Amino acid sequence: MSEIRINSISVENYRSFKDRQNFVFPDANYKKPVAIVGYNNCGKTNLLNAILYGLQVNFVSKDTFSQDDFHNRDMDNVPFILLNATSTREPKFDGEKFASLTGYHRLKMFVDGEEIEGSKIESLNGLAQIQGYDGAPKDDINYDAFGATRYFNIFYINFHKIKEEINTNKTSWGNLRSFLAKHIKKIVDSDVPMNDKKAVFEEEVQASTDKVLEDSELNRFISLIKKNYSSNLRNDDCSVSFGLPNYHDIFLKMLFKVGLNGDIENQVPISHFGDGYISMFVMAVVQSISEFNDNDKCLFLLEEPESFLHENHQEYFYKTVLCGLAENDHQVIYTTHSDKMIDPFDTKGLIRLEINENNQTVKKYNSLDDFDVNIADDDTGELINYSKYNEFIKTIEPNLSKILFSKKVILVEGPNDVLVYKYAIKQKVLEFIANDDAIVNKERYADTFMNFENVAIVCHHGKGTANYLIELCKHFKVDYFVINDWDFEDEELSINDVFGYLNLEHLKESEIYIGSDKKAMITTNWNLFDKAGIDKIHFNVKKLESVIGYGSDNKSSIAIWELLNSEAFKFDENLFPENLEVFLGLKVDDPFGLSKLEIDNDLPF
Repeated sequence: MSEIRINSISVENYRSFKDRQNFVFPDANYKKPVAIVGYNNCGKTNLLNAILYGLQVNFVSKDTFSQDDFHNRDMDNVPFILLNATSTREPKFDGEKFASLTGYHRLKMFVDGEEIEGSKIESLNGLAQIQGYDGAPKDDINYDAFGATRYFNIFYINFHKIKEEINTNKTSWGNLRSFLAKHIKKIVDSDVPMNDKKAVFEEEVQASTDKVLEDSELNRFISLIKKNYSSNLRNDDCSVSFGLPNYHDIFLKMLFKVGLNGDIENQVPISHFGDGYISMFVMAVVQSISEFNDNDKCLFLLEEPESFLHENHQEYFYKTVLCGLAENDHQVIYTTHSDKMIDPFDTKGLIRLEINENNQTVKKYNSLDDFDVNIADDDTGELINYSKYNEFIKTIEPNLSKILFSKKVILVEGPNDVLVYKYAIKQKVLEFIANDDAIVNKERYADTFMNFENVAIVCHHGKGTANYLIELCKHFKVDYFVINDWDFEDEELSINDVFGYLNLEHLKESEIYIGSDKKAMITTNWNLFDKAGIDKIHFNVKKLESVIGYGSDNKSSIAIWELLNSEAFKFDENLFPENLEVFLGLKVDDPFGLSKLEIDNDLPF
């Protein structure tokens, strides 16, 4: 039984990576896939490529890298990759040597000025040097790693090139590119009963071919080719035949065909279908590989598997295929843009990348610690472990996973808050850029401001859940801002009166708290304020509808929308405080008003 697993990887100076970024992967006890997430051009593919080079899935030689692979195309930024893996020790085909990928695999590159002299992957048992025969220190080379990759089940699938992944033909150099072709060849080469039938198969194929060609026009045409070819070679008595490929290549020339609705008479090659349909087929192939290799522990590396799938099938693919593979002890690492293909509460299986202000890929999140938050119930004081409520929260807020794909997140109570604050943000942006002549289409700029700045609005559906999502944002190091209803009239209980106390214990000793019949609500607001921080929260007094002047008890989103678009509607800091402007980058945190931040106007409008 073969087994291969990646433990860690470090990347430096490779493409978008500059400073060394170290990543760790969960051990075999973690039965979930690992997702590499982040917004566009943050380095997800570069990290996956580094893994492929480190394991020698993508062979490394002198011509593998070019100046484009050096960070900022600066030849002084020599790429560095260090991957640590654990594997079994498998016998090689000669029966004498063994294959093992356990240890470290280090990219070593030789550069002379502007020229790449050479590059290779050095495989080491350990990073510490050992004493050589001559007494001098030397690297502890893992000689079992040479040519070892082929002895382990490592499958890389690029869903951007899905049609290439089902192409089983060899390249002009005789190489196999697709994961499907490599797996079919491996099965054919190692299938003993099948190889025992090889001679009989070849004889029967040749006999059938000869019988079909006998006395045929095609056979006469082939004879003419042989005659003319021999003449061109100065009457060399060459042999020319026309038939099927050799035994092992026949199976790589075969096609998978599909008969729709059970039609077995008119089957169509799978390559003739659309990319989405082919993705579903590849999904079935991946599942079958897992079931076929039930004694092996494989490594699956997948590039954006959601590429051609409807979002409903994206979630199906994640839960059925990716999670299914991991539950069967295979390691699954994939890149994704889809919030349907991650579980934000399985924090061990998330690697989050970002581009910093210097356009360098940085590790924003990668931790093997558990996210296990305990918060006291405001009514009973009982500690609640919110891990029990993960599925509940994900069910009521399907956009929750957007937290991981956003630079900033605004947490609001419900859909009406989303409606109002999207409108208000647009108006604030229009106000901010009113005198900027460089922005031609100001309306479109304001419409797309949040998309471009990568700001998401997520509903938390309750203050208790808001506390939990605040902790989740902190855990992932995502900047956040919380907006909630105060649930008290100002004369009944003012915000300043409550937050003037140093801590909750002092508040509970006050007349404000002792004399109130709404102690749980006061405690809830305090806890929310305490969790979020003074600059990260805003309360609407008494509630959102009060602040915008909507007096009806019917919380109709249509009625609120009509109010927002009426000429009479105006809003001020009671709805849109200054700290929210600072959070969105529309104003600097400047208490004296000495400066104003100019936002980037890189949008193409």
